[in-house]
Order: sequence, then C-alpha cells, then structure tokens
Amino acid sequence: MEPLSLQKTYAGRHVMLAGASGFLGKVWLAMFLDRLPEIGKIYVLMRRKGTQSALERFEKMISSEFVFAPLHERHGEKLSQVLSKRVEVVEGDVSAVDLKLSVERARKIADQLDLFVNCAGLVEFDPDLRDSIAVNVDGALNAAEFVRNSKKAALLHVSTCYVAGVREGRIPESIDPYLAPNEKRFDPEREYRAVLEALDRISRDQSGPKVEKIVRQEMQQRMRKHGLKQNESRRFKSLMEVGIRRLVREAMIAEGKRRAGEWGWPNIYTYTKGLAESLLATRYEDTRICFFRPAIVESSVAFPFPGWNEGFNTSGPLAYLLGSWFRYLPAKIGNPFDVIPVDYVTNAMSIAGAALILDRHDEVVHCGTSDRNCFTIDRACELTALGHRIHLRQHGKSVLERAVLSRWDAVPVENGHLLSISNLRKVTQGLRKIVEKVPLNGFKWKDQLVRGDRRLEQIEKVLELFMPFTHDTRQVFETKNLYRFSVQEKEFRFAPEEIDWRKYWIDIHMPSLRRWCFPAIEGREKEAYRPVTPVRMTRPIGPPKRTSRSEDSPRPVVV
Repeated sequence: MEPLSLQKTYAGRHVMLAGASGFLGKVWLAMFLDRLPEIGKIYVLMRRKGTQSALERFEKMISSEFVFAPLHERHGEKLSQVLSKRVEVVEGDVSAVDLKLSVERARKIADQLDLFVNCAGLVEFDPDLRDSIAVNVDGALNAAEFVRNSKKAALLHVSTCYVAGVREGRIPESIDPYLAPNEKRFDPEREYRAVLEALDRISRDQSGPKVEKIVRQEMQQRMRKHGLKQNESRRFKSLMEVGIRRLVREAMIAEGKRRAGEWGWPNIYTYTKGLAESLLATRYEDTRICFFRPAIVESSVAFPFPGWNEGFNTSGPLAYLLGSWFRYLPAKIGNPFDVIPVDYVTNAMSIAGAALILDRHDEVVHCGTSDRNCFTIDRACELTALGHRIHLRQHGKSVLERAVLSRWDAVPVENGHLLSISNLRKVTQGLRKIVEKVPLNGFKWKDQLVRGDRRLEQIEKVLELFMPFTHDTRQVFETKNLYRFSVQEKEFRFAPEEIDWRKYWIDIHMPSLRRWCFPAIEGREKEAYRPVTPVRMTRPIGPPKRTSRSEDSPRPVVV
C-alpha cells in the first residue's frame, strides 16, 4: 500500500466545488473545513436563485443545516471570519458555458486551481430530460473544459456505480465509453447529438396549435365538471400554460426513459450519468480525470455526527413503506443492496482527490460495500422491519400500532407475488367496477376504493423505480483502487469492512430516516439548525470597530 497524507497533500491547495447544496457536497465541504485547516482556498460554485445571490444562499445554508453544526461549535462567532479566509463563493452555474463566469475571472481561478470536485447532479431517477442533460451531461463537460483550460488542475467527477445499468455479476473499476450496459456498441457523440435533436423536436411538437387545442379542451372539460364558467380570463390562460408545460415535461420524460431502455440503463439518471462518463472519456483523454462512483449513499456513521441524513434518499421511501401495512417488497433474496454511509463516501472522495493532485490516481474508483462487506436486500428488509417494530412498541400512536403493526413482518417476495401491489390494484379496480353498479350507498365505498387505488398506484410507482436495485440485477461493485493507499490520518480512512450492519441499520440509520427522511415524505416541515451566531460573510459580526474607512468596508467575496 502506498502511504498518503491528506493533510500534506491538500495544504495550500486550491479546490473548486460544484454541487455544494447537495447531500454529498455539503458533507464534503463541512468535512474539509473541519479537518483540513491548512487548505489554501475552496471556491464554492453556486447559482443565484431569484433575488437571492449565491453568497446569500451560501450563508443561509451554513446557518441552517445541521451538517455544519460542528463548525459553529468549534468557531462560534468567529466562523464568519474563518470562512471568509478559506472560502470564496463564486456565483455561476456548472450547466452554463464557462460556468457563467467572465473570461477574466474564469482564467484567474483556473490558473490557481489544483482540483475541481464536480458533485453537481440531478439525482431524481426520471426527471425532465432537458434538466438531466443540462446538469448531468452539460455540467460535466463544462467542468472538464474549465479544468482543461487551467494550468495544473484535475477533475474529480462524481458519478454513480449504477452506470453499470443492466450488467450482472462483478462490475470492474473500468470504463469502455463505446460499450453500452446491454453490450451494444455505443457512440457517445452520436447519442449526444441525437438526444439534443430529440429535445428540440419535442419542444417544437409540443408548442403548436394542435397541442394548445388538446389542452384547451381538457381545461374546459374540467371546468364544466366543477360547474365553473368557461372564459378567457387570466386564470384560464395561466392554467393553459401549466397544462402545456405538463405535456412537454411528460413527453421529455417518456423520451428519456425510451433512450435509457434502448441502451440498458434503468432510468434517466443513470443514462445521463453514463453518457457523461463516455463523453468525458473520449473528449478529454489529455485531462486528468477520475470517475468517482459511489453506490447508494446513506446516513453518516460518525461525521458530522452519527445519523446525519437529508430528506428524501434511496432507502427512505422503501423503509417508509415497510413501516406501513404494506410489507411485501419485490426483491431477490441474496441480491446485494450496496449502501454506503455518506461520511465513508466523502473520505473516499478526499483520498481520490489527493491521488489526482499527486498524479497517482486511477481512472475509475468505486465506493461501495458489496465487494468488502456485502449487505443483502433481504437482510435490509429484515432489519428495517425490526427497526419499525422496536419504534412502534415504544412510540406507537394507537393500540393497533403498538399491538398489531409492531408484529407485522416485512417479507421479500418475487415480482408478481399473490400479494404484490399490482395484484392488489387489480382487486381494487375490480371492486370499483362492482361498487359502481350498487344503487344505494355505493358512492361512499367507491370514493374509498378510488383513494385506495391511488395510494396503491403511488406505491407501485415507487417500487418500479427501485426494482433495478432490489430485484432485477445482481451486482457486486469491485472496490480495489481505494485500497492502494495507506492513509496516515485515521479520520480519513476508508474501511467499509468494519461496518456492523445490524448496529448501523437499527441504531443509526433507522432513527436517522425517522428524523430526517420520513417528515419529507409526509410533507412535514424540515427541521432547521439555528446557531447562536448566523454566518454573515459580507460584514463583521457585532458592533463595528472604530477603524479607518478602508478597514470598515466589507471585503467582497462574491464573483
């Protein structure tokens, strides 16, 4: 193993981070600020949102997210000064050419830069194809172009293990940009041109008078149903615009799913991530790039504290469903469920980034657990049910929850099981047809069955999204390259083989989901962190000192 000191490697180095507002980006940023005080400068690339500047967004993020609590506890009211020295908030956009920076500013940062960490990504499985291409593909290409124009920088591109798509078995740490997951020959440039042409075609096809007529008829039908007057009011025109945008978005999603399925990717997210990797590998052979592929990123083990998570994540919806009366999860027994705590991922990113800076890197780095400490989907199902039982026995809201639901087991089943959601929906829909013919109080039962069917439809859609991870493919992601290095700093070690899955899942992850993820699923307000002294990098905290005009003037940090 090669010795590697992260403190020495990053000392005095300049790093740019794109995607700081995401789950992974926040933890990486907090970890670097907390553990690497000798780092030179961290450029945080953030977009303006409406009237809120990038700097204002950054200050709000630092002052309201629990992930930054250790920094507030360590530095207190001096945190603003600490951040002003180490961080420069750069107002720009990774999905825009030149990151939306002026030529002079882009050149100045690029000349100083040692490492570009691209965490920016649209992680929704099946979003509007336009958005996914803009962020996951164009964003990656813009980051690489920025690095190519620098004097010494390298690119750590955060992708995903699941660019493997439908490939089965042991997935090596390698990339063939001309081979799709279904083994078809793949021309990334041709596919990129084709998808851009498809976006233009859909935009044109969905904006003509024919589509407007369809939407108008639909809106008029709805208004008649609710007894509303049909007119050309501002409200009606607004609803028309919303309807047209919805049709365009649905067409974009359908096109993305079709293209992904054609090449063997399970969803738009993995398709655009895979396309980005292939384009980077073929266009930027002369640039130092590491494709960093984490598996399913979950709650932290230790940093910033045990159980930090953020809202909606991969296992959250499944765990939430298994805490309800629904307990039959489509899953193949023995399939790896490759989850990895977020602080293990940021440790691995830090190692891969240091190797890039020193030009000792590998082209592809996997960051998962299936190779070293395999956690199966049936074991996850068992521990999730156990976690719910423990919670319900202690905190169930009713006798039914405490006495019955707390003893309701979760069972992994083959797709198409007798009690699968699709079969339950068929039963519900059959009952609806019967009840519609009942003359007396059938409408009450009908309404209940309609609501039940909608709920089952929502569950069915969730399960369809996660079927590739739980049922369809058996994949073990080879994880060797991170083990090349003997990291000198213990707090940055990558050792997933040390995870005790029962302890992690029951004592850390399930309480974490209950605190951070389940409220987001239920639409409840997000818990906010409130430090004693909020971060204000634009001006000093407390009463102004009696100094000269030049010293009183705030130091600009926004680009």
